[in-house]
Amino acid sequence: MKKITLGMTALVLVLSLSACGELKEAQNAFKKGNEEKETAAEGKKSALNNLLGAMQGNKKSYEDDTPVSDLEAYNNYVDLSNFMTGDVESALDRYFAGVEASSDFHPVENGYYIANGFSSTNYDFLDTVESQADLGTAYPDVDNAAMELIPALRNLMQVLDEAADYGKQKSYLDDNYAKGEEIHTRFVPAVNSYDDLRVPFLNSLRDILKEQQKKDLERLEKEGYTIRYQMLKLTVLKSEIMNVIYTQESVSDENILSLDVTDIKPKYEEYSSILAEFATNYKDKAEQEKEGFETYQSTQLGLFYDAVVNFKVQTQALISRVEEQREYSEAEKLILRTADGSLEHLAECGSDVTSRYNSVID
Repeated sequence: MKKITLGMTALVLVLSLSACGELKEAQNAFKKGNEEKETAAEGKKSALNNLLGAMQGNKKSYEDDTPVSDLEAYNNYVDLSNFMTGDVESALDRYFAGVEASSDFHPVENGYYIANGFSSTNYDFLDTVESQADLGTAYPDVDNAAMELIPALRNLMQVLDEAADYGKQKSYLDDNYAKGEEIHTRFVPAVNSYDDLRVPFLNSLRDILKEQQKKDLERLEKEGYTIRYQMLKLTVLKSEIMNVIYTQESVSDENILSLDVTDIKPKYEEYSSILAEFATNYKDKAEQEKEGFETYQSTQLGLFYDAVVNFKVQTQALISRVEEQREYSEAEKLILRTADGSLEHLAECGSDVTSRYNSVID
């Protein structure tokens, strides 16, 4: 995400995690039973009702409630991370489509000022997760990080909502962006505060993600769920490849040829080997039925296969570009998003893998 440094116009891209929605990959690789779903849903409703009761002055506040189950707590934190990398990032993109990413206010020429913000449901969800963190869960490090993060996130959302109301009414045409400039003076510290606090939260959740993924893979392999095992394994390897790249913080598409691909190549080879098996296994109707896939999910499985193939092809192209020391052509520089072997193209393919994975397991 873009970060505005006061007094400077430089942008800092925080690469602590890879593509949008990544953490949801760690959610249960296949659905729990209906009873467990109903228990989680009732827990969420109870937490929210208790919170509302506390706000209305009722004797029983959410602080008197019992902590939520480990599964519900985990899923709520994953959902919060997805909300941050999804809805919040999209809102920030909309803001920066109309305002330059600078500490000073400068409307983007021919840009589009933000006109859509957040819903009351989004705020209700934040309240639910905040009450969960305050009560304490099986993940104390995440609880602490969430308690620090959520007030900053809520403040940022409120500023963006104010900007969206201003933009929706096109009031900037009435006051020549006077109100927009005032909003920006509050947006800058709000977005920087959020950016500082989101990293510890996402990193603490990533530690749990790794452990959960390990457990899921062991369980799926033990139970003989070949398709689901290979789907998760491919998605994990995709993340590992992206993380190898992101740890080389000084590397970007501008100096792509300096990327060290030493640790990428063995992960790519393992990825390719599993993909070759998955290409046949995911089409097996008997296996799909055994693993609980509905008929309509065959199409979703096909879309996931296309996504993991595209990621494989772009990883291969990136390795080849670096090993051959092949610079981008002038045409490729114009649209790096579509250039074979570019970081931007690879990241987009990685994001698609995550999205397609989630669409199958949801």
